[in-house]
Amino acid sequence: MRPVSERRQFRVKAVEWMRRYLCNEIAGTTVEMVGATVAYLVTDSLAAAAIVASIGASVGYYAAAYVAAVRLSFRAQCARPRAERLAVANLLALRSVLVEFGPAELLDSIFVRPLAFYLGPQMFGNVAAGWVFGKLVSDLAFYAAAIFSYERFTSLLVVDRSAACDTEPAEVPVRSADYAIS
Repeated sequence: MRPVSERRQFRVKAVEWMRRYLCNEIAGTTVEMVGATVAYLVTDSLAAAAIVASIGASVGYYAAAYVAAVRLSFRAQCARPRAERLAVANLLALRSVLVEFGPAELLDSIFVRPLAFYLGPQMFGNVAAGWVFGKLVSDLAFYAAAIFSYERFTSLLVVDRSAACDTEPAEVPVRSADYAIS
């Protein structure tokens, strides 16, 4: 069994990763599943659905990731004039998305996701169950690579630096009126 400090540290990292990736995942999954469903209903082809699912997952996921990176970077560039702020924020967001997700996306979109979405329904004998399986398998591969890039190349990424401060927050006095029931 791992020591308590290691388990606590892993939990802190897991929460950090969830905060970083959850909105992107919701956007990507929504576009992925809607796209795959529409493609399958229109073409009756698992191959077409697998391709559309892969494209949809990427479009939804990276739109959310890019917008979040631009917003964070824009806020951090407050000393620059507005037009320059916007240009720098977009360039930093682009670099951040490419560094953090580029290798993971290549692995996921070219190899794992299309294969998993194609083979999953055949393995399970059910399109929906196979797609859920495909999603889980491909997400595991994707996040293993993305988290590696995030942890290894954080200095090149747009991250919320205010959350990573080394100082303890100031003590806030608690007043009994703060807990009064109205």
